[in-house]
Amino acid sequence: MRIVEPNSAATNFLSRPLCRRYAVIVLTRISTLPVKAEADQSRTFCWAYGTLINGDAEVLGAWNSDGEQPIPVKVFGNLRDRGVEFVAHGVGNLIGAESAFMGTFGRAMLLPSIEQSVASTVAAVKPAHRAAVSNLLRAALGDADRAPSSVAPDEISRAVLRERYPKLLRQWDEAVAPFQPVAALPEPYRSLVRSADRTAFELHERLMKAIHRHGPFVDSVEAFDFVASALMRADRQYQRGAREGRLARSAVAMRSGLVPGRLRGVGVPTLAERVSP
Repeated sequence: MRIVEPNSAATNFLSRPLCRRYAVIVLTRISTLPVKAEADQSRTFCWAYGTLINGDAEVLGAWNSDGEQPIPVKVFGNLRDRGVEFVAHGVGNLIGAESAFMGTFGRAMLLPSIEQSVASTVAAVKPAHRAAVSNLLRAALGDADRAPSSVAPDEISRAVLRERYPKLLRQWDEAVAPFQPVAALPEPYRSLVRSADRTAFELHERLMKAIHRHGPFVDSVEAFDFVASALMRADRQYQRGAREGRLARSAVAMRSGLVPGRLRGVGVPTLAERVSP
């Protein structure tokens, strides 16, 4: 069997120092990656995405879950070892790991992932109806930005969907309450949490499509290297886009005769100013 060596660049990326304070950390699980090795019929990994109060964001890392709970407790120790001292909001499925998370970041608020919950619910829906049902679920949450007034595709009406999926939509209406803490957050935290949740989920979807295109991996090392390398490339794209955005805003400010300043929270470094632990 071919032995797959881990990518050194990806390994360095996953072990780099992180910022001390994050406004939001989203934790996501990648389940049952197919592998060919007899001892590794499938593997499960998790990864994290973080946002600072000033809006800067980055992929924080990826970990092998070893068949533990959705997010293994070693994740939090690794984040602490790499310099993370404070997290304001932890988002995602932390079932079985809540106490470990709070033991590491005691002042954090645990919040459900709206994006992960919507995706889990629409997984039971006919593919042609998923976008429309997703819009209905978001409308129930009052998410106007992500729930257009018309349900697409055009030939599917709200009445048709409610008739076809009565139990699903009724259960969702009853399950809206757990998401109220997200809606009750003051700004800018509400926008940061929702934005981080959406971005992390969109990246997760891209990653799962890439995994599907790749097919079974030789072993767990190749599978993890694929995930880590994909996350590293995505993070570089985010950082490049953020730099271009800052330059564009600075150029506008210069043309208008204003001195461009930096939007940042008190005591919160930008990603370019991270401090090693």
